[in-house]
Amino acid sequence: MKAIFSVILLMLLMSLIGCKPSLDKESDVDILQVITPFQQSMLVEINFARTNPVGYAELRLKAASGDSADNGSYLYMKNLAPLAPISFNNSLNISASNYALFLADKNLMGHDLNGTPLKRAITVGFEGSSIGENIAASSGDSFNTLVDSEIASINFVRIMIIDTGVADLGHRRTILNPAYRTVGIGYSRNPSSTFINYNVQDFGNL
Repeated sequence: MKAIFSVILLMLLMSLIGCKPSLDKESDVDILQVITPFQQSMLVEINFARTNPVGYAELRLKAASGDSADNGSYLYMKNLAPLAPISFNNSLNISASNYALFLADKNLMGHDLNGTPLKRAITVGFEGSSIGENIAASSGDSFNTLVDSEIASINFVRIMIIDTGVADLGHRRTILNPAYRTVGIGYSRNPSSTFINYNVQDFGNL
């Protein structure tokens, strides 16, 4: 009887050991990032520019359209056909948020300072094959999400649409690229850094 009991106990232990990897796999699921008011406001603003470029031009760019600081953005948007809206991708949100924190903490600006945008995104679960990244930073109070997240999102998107000093209009073209269907948005603030408020936008083809 004791021998039979020992065999049953051994079989039970083996069964439990066999189940353990599947339990570990269940717990190894990507954490769903909570969408902040700033992220939501920026998604709305990006989709405003994409789906209604003429309306965006009239509301956001017309006041400075006669100024050289406009950088041709008003007429560019007035002549742009509407694009499809984009939505959040959880992995891109995580990647963009992590990189914004990195830039603010290290007081740096650049795209490949902690791996390429695509490699960073793949590391946290992104399954697409292409990423376009925008980064911007400003010490102005109007870019501080703690003061007003909606105003901050409007200002960040606007400066990237205008794209002053960027010869290839890379930020503008990335936001308005029809190949991108999803986006991740990151923000971090470091009062001890040069620019204080840091924004990262990671656009994906998935």
